[in-house]
Amino acid sequence: MEKVIEFEAHSDYIRSVVMHPSLPYILSASDDKSIKLWDWEHGWECTKTFKGHEHYVMKVTFNPMDSNVFASASLDHTVKLWNLGDLAPLVSVNAHHTGVNSIEFLDTIDKLYFITGSDDYTAKVWDYDTMTCLQTLEGHTHNVNSIQYVKLKENFIVTGSEDDTVRIWNATTYNLDHVFKSELGRVWTIGFIKGPSKIILGCDEGMLVGEVISSHF
Repeated sequence: MEKVIEFEAHSDYIRSVVMHPSLPYILSASDDKSIKLWDWEHGWECTKTFKGHEHYVMKVTFNPMDSNVFASASLDHTVKLWNLGDLAPLVSVNAHHTGVNSIEFLDTIDKLYFITGSDDYTAKVWDYDTMTCLQTLEGHTHNVNSIQYVKLKENFIVTGSEDDTVRIWNATTYNLDHVFKSELGRVWTIGFIKGPSKIILGCDEGMLVGEVISSHF
């Protein structure tokens, strides 16, 4: 648990950090409206700065089918797709009529989708190829802050909200399967450990860890 390095990466709060699946790169997203690419094999040098969002950048994530591409979600209501080799976005989508807090890819055997969570209390499922919304997941009564796609025998989508709940949706039918009430307040982030099938919730007053049992935890 020794600290490797510490440096000031942005001029404002950092909202998201993600590691490249194979290269020595880290992406960081900030309230300064920028996304930065860091190379840890070259002294943690900032090799690129991606600009284009007009509000806080809340989340970045790599495309699981093409790690040269990443997506970003912002409070400017948009989702943008970027190539690591270009500073301008490949695509920009007005995903919601309010801020977008989270984005998560949903990869199947032959098709790629992505899911967005917003301050409009909804999550949306998008077709990656056509950039069209296929389904709106409604039911939360406050901002949807976090999304996790869980791949097990039965795949499902987990959404976390400032309404103190986590909702579990079937990833094929998009039906609501279960609602879990957090005893530790608002749900800000969700993680998944595949091996032991554990869901981790980051909440106002601490962390909750639960075991996934047939779409429930």
